[in-house]
Amino acid sequence: MRKVKHCLFKPIIGFLVLFFMGWGIVFAQKVPPPEETLGFKVGTDYHLATYQQALDYFRVLESASPRVKLFEMGKTSMGKPMIYTVISAAENMANLERYKEISQRLARVKDLTDEEARRLAAEGRAVVWIDVGIHASECAPAQSAIQLAYDMAASEDAESRLIRENTILLLVFANPDGMQMLAEWYHPNVGTPYEVSPMPWLYNLYAGHDNNRDSYMNNLAETRNITRAVNREWYPVILYDHHQTAPFPARIWIPPAAEPTNPNLHPLFIRGKNLVGSAMAYDFDRKGQEGAISRIVFDFIYPGYEDSFCDFFNVISIMTETAHYRYATPHFYTVRDFPEEYKDFTMGAFYPSPWEGGWWRLKDGVEYALTASKSVLHTASVYRERFLYAKYQMGRDTTAKFAKEPPYAWIIPQDQWDTSAACRLVDNMIFAGIDVYEAGKPFVCDGVSYKQGTWVIPMNQPFARFVKAVFDEQTYPDLTKYPNLWQGIVRPQNLSDVFLPPYDLTGWTLPYQMGVKVRAANSPVDASLIPIEKAAHPGGKAEGRAGYAYLISSRSNNSFIAANRMLKKGWQVFRTQEPAAVGGESYPPGTLVVPSRGVSASFMDSLAEELSLPIKGIDGRLNTKTHALKAPKTALYQSWTASSDEGWTRWLLEQYEFPFVNIHDADVRAGSLKSRFDVIIIPSMSTSAVVEGHAKGTMPHRYVGGITETGVRNLKKFVEEGGILVALNSGCLFALDKLGLPVNDALKNVRGSRRQTSTEFACPGSILRMEFDTKHPVAYGMAEEAPRMFYRSTAFDILPVFEEKNAAAIAKYAGKDLLMSGFLLGEKYLRNKAAAVDVPLGKGRVIMLGFAVQNRAQTHGTFKLLFNSLFCWATQ
Repeated sequence: MRKVKHCLFKPIIGFLVLFFMGWGIVFAQKVPPPEETLGFKVGTDYHLATYQQALDYFRVLESASPRVKLFEMGKTSMGKPMIYTVISAAENMANLERYKEISQRLARVKDLTDEEARRLAAEGRAVVWIDVGIHASECAPAQSAIQLAYDMAASEDAESRLIRENTILLLVFANPDGMQMLAEWYHPNVGTPYEVSPMPWLYNLYAGHDNNRDSYMNNLAETRNITRAVNREWYPVILYDHHQTAPFPARIWIPPAAEPTNPNLHPLFIRGKNLVGSAMAYDFDRKGQEGAISRIVFDFIYPGYEDSFCDFFNVISIMTETAHYRYATPHFYTVRDFPEEYKDFTMGAFYPSPWEGGWWRLKDGVEYALTASKSVLHTASVYRERFLYAKYQMGRDTTAKFAKEPPYAWIIPQDQWDTSAACRLVDNMIFAGIDVYEAGKPFVCDGVSYKQGTWVIPMNQPFARFVKAVFDEQTYPDLTKYPNLWQGIVRPQNLSDVFLPPYDLTGWTLPYQMGVKVRAANSPVDASLIPIEKAAHPGGKAEGRAGYAYLISSRSNNSFIAANRMLKKGWQVFRTQEPAAVGGESYPPGTLVVPSRGVSASFMDSLAEELSLPIKGIDGRLNTKTHALKAPKTALYQSWTASSDEGWTRWLLEQYEFPFVNIHDADVRAGSLKSRFDVIIIPSMSTSAVVEGHAKGTMPHRYVGGITETGVRNLKKFVEEGGILVALNSGCLFALDKLGLPVNDALKNVRGSRRQTSTEFACPGSILRMEFDTKHPVAYGMAEEAPRMFYRSTAFDILPVFEEKNAAAIAKYAGKDLLMSGFLLGEKYLRNKAAAVDVPLGKGRVIMLGFAVQNRAQTHGTFKLLFNSLFCWATQ
């Protein structure tokens, strides 16, 4: 009987298998491949899909498959819809809200026991975020995403089914504007001498390459969209951020990363990251894709990148760097192209299959990116339950850690130098997903009394490591002292007279950058705390009777928004030139004085509330010197060798409502600058980029040549006729090199280069102690001593001259104990040197702000040095 039953059921089972296999084949055939929409196969030489084409195809996928759904996450900087695509099994798609809830509960930890967390981990799905093209010129990953979407929606192999059943893929184009711009630049140039020329403008409207340095500030629309989706909605277990440009000749860089490691990370995160990287490496060699390398070049100690930012939110966040030539143009490499150390193909533990050269095409980059993405998804599907529980475990451990050891909280008093900057810092924390509270009553902590309304960030919360990572002072390790961390050799060697530079910044303490006072609580905070969703300024309206005028302190950056709005209305606005005292309150030089006649009180109230701005009405005339404030005709130089610093400066001027125009090389060469402008800004960039620009033959004619020596003479004439030239950070070297100023570069003989580091002086993105002449109009509103960002910066020696007007130091480096956060070698070269100078030239002035006063639009504490410089033309 058993045998008969077996024989009867065998054909039925076979029929069912064939039926479901056939149904899968039919289903796969219903989903159109990308080439049917694009008109070419993904990865074809000389073809790049635009963002719009990719979006059109994803909409086709959505209509063809129940496994695909599109969501808008906001608009881009240029107003495009920013879309993320969800791909998973149809059953999972029907329960997305439930799986999103599970991810959130496990991430937020609150009110969960270990047993409940295990049940949720068993029920949940691993949410995996994969984004592509954040740096648009790194174009293979963005193209690969189109193929990945099709493969994950249509493939019926066992691995694809396993992935769909256990994961929810969120597929994201991180820089839609750049993807569109890049393709539109490249395609007309194909087949011309300019086929592989760089774009002459930024591939993000404002930030260019720095769009991946914005994550803890969320200045950009794209960054805010990503943070909102990742940290406030989906809470993925893995975030994978694709890049291109592997360390040549490797074909892809994958985790583990180089040292040093950020000391605030949970060990489980580091192990998870290395696990994903190792699985990826295994898959590359399993498929015969040579050239995967790890543990060099890229460190992740800096928390400003998209992926390193998410590290502290218990997301296994990883990056890869796939090799590429340029765009979709193929290139053939021989061993003669290789650096010397790679020419003999020596294998190593983290480079076991060296690439030996040959053709490299867009398709190769696409295939490597696909292998990496599918490996991440497969690892997530296999370790689904472990990863979900580990997310909870990291949050639980972090909450417990800071419940029993300091800092127990970070306290942010509302009595700040610039309340608007403090409000922005608090709002940044809330937006990132941090729980922030306001004290309902006065309280005491560590012997210090705090007022009602003080902001408090308790550290017994799951993402507290992020707060510590950005609020703490950084002590960047001298890696020569820790050879065991990074020297993968039998006997680590001690090195001397060597500086091992980081990949990016070494010090970024956010309260220092923003000029905000915070305190770490070294004992538990006993206070009545009320959760808040937004920082509210304690005032909110103009105070006092304004029989004569309104006063607005120069301490607040937002005072410049107020000034620009009032000037736009045609109102009279003055600035004090000396300190003033009114009703027991002191007002520093640079305070705005707005005569109340004809001024709307309700308008002033709305300014105070919207801008977190203290505004005081006064009845009597001020007994102090003032000068009228006038809106400057401002030009921001925009080179065709696109500069991220120019983009950030442009963003900042727009945010603070300064009217300005961009000028290019031809505008400078044309001359007559003083008749058109009062102020010209040179952003942080090299002298050669300004003067020489792109070489002839490398770009279309209108984008080559720089301002030339003719432009240099025109800029000098502009100043001599009464204009103000403002040079920012490394842009000061242009002014020193070309304008014949009585100022020297104090670091000229000890500064390293991009290719070679100095063993005498190094300050790779650190926060230093500086002193300010607060009576100088450029330093109005500054404290006499404050921390400031040194990043590719300089220092000045002021030379004596026999003229009546000498150069003046606006700011200088302190005489000792300069380093506040980061790393500094060779402090003696900076002590008491000028950091910002005002140099008369003819009827005008050259203002050189030699440090990063507006670095990445993060350094709120020094924004006003730039803003004050723009208004200086009216004080000459």
